[in-house]
Amino acid sequence: MKGILLLLVGGMMAPLAAQSNDAGPAFNGLRTPVSPAFVLLGIAPTQVERPNTPADLALSVLNRSAAFTSLPRDVALEISPYWLVTHPTLTWQDDATRGVGTSLARTMTISFATAELGTSTRPITGLALGLRAAPFSGRLSDSTKAQLRRLGERLTDESKLLSALIADRQQALIHALRRELTTITTKEDSAAALERFNTANARIARLQMGTPEFKAAVDSTDRMFRDLAVIREGFVLEMAAGAAMQAPGGAADSAHLARWGAWVTAGYEGPAVSFVFVNRFLASSVDTASDAVDLGMRLLYATGRYALSAEATFRTFTERGAPPNQYRFAALVDFELQKGLWITGTFGRDYSAATPGSLIAQIGVSINVAGERIAIPVH
Repeated sequence: MKGILLLLVGGMMAPLAAQSNDAGPAFNGLRTPVSPAFVLLGIAPTQVERPNTPADLALSVLNRSAAFTSLPRDVALEISPYWLVTHPTLTWQDDATRGVGTSLARTMTISFATAELGTSTRPITGLALGLRAAPFSGRLSDSTKAQLRRLGERLTDESKLLSALIADRQQALIHALRRELTTITTKEDSAAALERFNTANARIARLQMGTPEFKAAVDSTDRMFRDLAVIREGFVLEMAAGAAMQAPGGAADSAHLARWGAWVTAGYEGPAVSFVFVNRFLASSVDTASDAVDLGMRLLYATGRYALSAEATFRTFTERGAPPNQYRFAALVDFELQKGLWITGTFGRDYSAATPGSLIAQIGVSINVAGERIAIPVH
């Protein structure tokens, strides 16, 4: 039996991901959504994030400078406890569909974020902790299951080819040994011939793996593996919550709870088009007049290594004397620069158009890292 990684190790040093005709959109594959901690700090590039199977670890760096003249200062780190531990007995068939408990475990993440929320004359450091999990996370698409089956068949063929090459070489060695033994007259020479045979036999597998025939088979399998996009489709439902603190001047002893919130995201994931709705409650620990409820929708189209989306969010405040209702709309462009390395651009109008800085112009970078997850058995 030969196991391989279902999901590649993502990172900045990974090769550019090739996309074959039957490879699904990379955006629908393994990719941790925007951190809930960023949402609580009010700096997230999207307010309606689509649920997805998370990476083991994701790092997001955001630049909110309208002119893009400053270095990124806002950073979020998110981990998936379930996928940080290896699961050697888990096959892709076991993950094709998920029960509620299984889905919660495999999608739960913990996020930490920090951001500069103040001004140069009045600096304020924001710190946030967020949690999320999806009781419903869709199912493996038919195209993904077909790709995985073909990959398993290719690995089986690869193993059979190596076995055949080894068997042919072993037969040649046995014939050579028999011919040599017919000419040997002493026990010492016979023992030496057997030792040479055992040494050559022990090297057969390694030598045959270096033959052009076997290397061509391995390269073909590797190309199929690089093109693999693990896509989940169907109804998705995610719950998230967290809290944010503010530390004026960046002093730890001045930090205080500023905001907390909880929300539900629901939608449908298709092979190319997806839509998501969010219902979010945000509470302020400083001014209850800022307590608000958000309702939003996002429509997303993904193809290859690109994704285009548009979203709109309506905000209403729950207390008397609160500000009037607000709305936000934005367009987003996502591009997979390398396997696991995404660039996101967000442009639009923030909630309060009368407030300086309400124009949204953000560039973000996210790095998604995943290790061994699911072994594909070779029959």
